[in-house]
Amino acid sequence: MAIKMNHLLKPRHEVKDRLDGLRALLRETTNAIVVQTEAEIVALSEAVKALPNPDHKETKAVHRQEKLLDEMQALFAGFKIKPEKGRLKDLRRIRDLLSELNKLVSQFDK
Repeated sequence: MAIKMNHLLKPRHEVKDRLDGLRALLRETTNAIVVQTEAEIVALSEAVKALPNPDHKETKAVHRQEKLLDEMQALFAGFKIKPEKGRLKDLRRIRDLLSELNKLVSQFDK
């Protein structure tokens, strides 16, 4: 009986090592996602900050920017996540929000 148990030690050890490696990969991957997403948020913030400040006489430009900002605020108003639950769908919602905000800003530049 002892011989049969011993032949299981090596595979168990290998699986444990692979799980430890997977844990390290998870941390590395999530850190990369955080860095990329934060950089995207900073870039969007800078883009909003750099929006031209139209003269009040330029009513078309003023209305266009008001519309952009209203649409962006509407996206934020509809944004709901529960970060304490640690759900992947919340990360997806953040990515979707950033994607929509990027679309609005890029359309404004045209």
